[in-house]
Amino acid sequence: PFIGLVVTILCGTVFFLVQLREYYWNSYTIADSVYGSVFYLLTGFHGMHVVVGTLWLMVSLVRLWRGEFSSQRHFGFEACIWYWHFVDVVWVALWCLVYVWFGGWLYMWWFKMWDGDVYTFKYP
Repeated sequence: PFIGLVVTILCGTVFFLVQLREYYWNSYTIADSVYGSVFYLLTGFHGMHVVVGTLWLMVSLVRLWRGEFSSQRHFGFEACIWYWHFVDVVWVALWCLVYVWFGGWLYMWWFKMWDGDVYTFKYP
């Protein structure tokens, strides 16, 4: 369990850093358009939940290392796992919504399938 927790904490940290990098390099802001507002709102709230989950995983790792969990007494650890999996599932839904549907991947795929020229495609 120690190695798995450490890897998960590292993945959560890398995810958050990549999200910060994406915010820095985005060509739009929260005030530019509805898409910008929705993008920053959804990914920002999700990023906040990732940070909370990563901190909770760190606390669980310390408690596990101290031997505070047993086969009968481990609700905090189990709740942390459930929370983290919920955040994972929400990210899959957000990725599909924000990046695939609203981000244009679906439009570009459809256009490429019929016309073959993605680079001259104009959004409706």
